[in-house]
Amino acid sequence: MNQHSDIVIREASAADVAAISAVGHESFRSAYENTCAPDDLILHLDEFFSEAAIHGEMRKPGHCYLLASNSAHAVGFVKIRESAQPIEIPATRALELNQVYVLPDQQRYGIGGKLIKAATQFAASKSVDGVWLTAWKHAPWAVNCYRKYGFEELGTTEFRLGRTVYTDLLMWRPVDSAN
Repeated sequence: MNQHSDIVIREASAADVAAISAVGHESFRSAYENTCAPDDLILHLDEFFSEAAIHGEMRKPGHCYLLASNSAHAVGFVKIRESAQPIEIPATRALELNQVYVLPDQQRYGIGGKLIKAATQFAASKSVDGVWLTAWKHAPWAVNCYRKYGFEELGTTEFRLGRTVYTDLLMWRPVDSAN
């Protein structure tokens, strides 16, 4: 069995905070370090991927991390949260897929898709109408992945990375029993 076929996705616990932090740091840095100011990157990593930040997010009601791992270590995660949904979202109740990250050397093996599927199944279990997310419009690898898994663009929104504001795409996917 290879390391990509034995992926297990489960709800993360406080014992997984260090692994989530490591995956978040490595994945975000790899994807965006050449597209932003170094100071902005450091601020963002500290604000969203420090162990303290992740532990704090885990304690918030309506927040959940799903962790993907193989027999050796954590390879990705998705953070799902209840949040104020943009008016463009065509649903009464939706959950946000706030972060979807897979380690760079584990990408292109379907792990992101497994995380998205697990997140939409999780959302369906919460009786919501769908899930939404934002993706940087200049990250075609991410946008194309989300489109592949049924997300459609509804507009744009602002995203702050450190001190710089970027334009993200607002994307939506209804949740159904088939997922």
